[in-house]
Amino acid sequence: MNANAIGALLAAATAAASLAAGAQSTPSIRIASPAAGTAIVGVTRFAVVIEPRDVLPFIRSVTFTVDGQAACTVERPPFACSWDAGEVVREHHVRVVATLAGGERLKANLRTADLGYVERVRADAVLVPVVVTRDGQFVRGLKRQDFEVAEDGVRQPVTAMASEDGALDLVLAIDISGSMEASLDTVKAAVKRLLSKLRPGDAATLVGFNDTLFLAAEREQDQQARERAVDLLTAWGGTALYDATVRALDLVSRDWGRKGIILFSDGEDRNSLASREAAARRVQESEAMLYTVGFGGAATVPALQRGLEDFARATGGRAFFPRNASDLDEVFDQIVAELAHQYVLSYALPSREQGQRWRQISVRVRGGKYDVRARQGYRLRDEAPIGR
Repeated sequence: MNANAIGALLAAATAAASLAAGAQSTPSIRIASPAAGTAIVGVTRFAVVIEPRDVLPFIRSVTFTVDGQAACTVERPPFACSWDAGEVVREHHVRVVATLAGGERLKANLRTADLGYVERVRADAVLVPVVVTRDGQFVRGLKRQDFEVAEDGVRQPVTAMASEDGALDLVLAIDISGSMEASLDTVKAAVKRLLSKLRPGDAATLVGFNDTLFLAAEREQDQQARERAVDLLTAWGGTALYDATVRALDLVSRDWGRKGIILFSDGEDRNSLASREAAARRVQESEAMLYTVGFGGAATVPALQRGLEDFARATGGRAFFPRNASDLDEVFDQIVAELAHQYVLSYALPSREQGQRWRQISVRVRGGKYDVRARQGYRLRDEAPIGR
């Protein structure tokens, strides 16, 4: 009997012994993402929770199917993958089967929602994230009628507003390329402190990127789980900044509400499939406020600085260029404070007839001298593939 066969038998025997330990250790599986009864559209993350955790080493594979068709199979933790639901919202039957070393199977099912009235209205709305200050202080308590919005110089009635008290959907994309090795521990500590300052109900998605991308956590509200996801980040490989930009934008929820992205990188892009122009186009299609942090070497490269500034400015966000890890806490504090005071305005899409052309947005607040930073404009989303 060869070594592989012996190893398989030992694994099966160990799994069987674990399962026989008692009813309290009977393994179970549930689908953590997507949630049952929610509508899914575009790239969607599938993830499961398997308990107890000590059974994880004996999971051979986890297979996801959608409407009876195989979507993906994962053979090691975290048991998660992505599937493109397309741009038409419809009901789906999601099924997951985990196969253990001894041949046992764990199963779970759920159904997602069909397109309802709210989603139909939302598809024809333009969202505009806004931060308002006066004399350097955030202005709270503004109402929908306090804002004036114009598209290409034409006033648009503000139909809805999410206030600064609403929950936040935050995506953090952290550069984990090889050049980050010396400073990654410090950066991870700063990221944990940033996450600890989110409010109850705020959700965080964590992406690590080098010359590929790793989804460590998605819309996680539990701080301990978020910190465990940060601990998974390890430095190696090159930098695919533009790919990470596109992926981070894709991961932002399309639900109504406050959204933000923090994109952190310490070097020039050398490995992306997406071009800078393609990434910039996707930024212009996004409804989230983007904050870019060019760290270390990235803070000294003029071309990269301009690119990160352009990305952030188009969405109403800001670009930061700290030279030292000791400056990160201050930068992250500023970003969290702004996101905590963000308004999101909505107005009806005037027309789809002119396609993906750039449409300029201007926002002002009535009744005082305010500093207003908002999404500068938008393009309707182009569904063509992103690439060179």
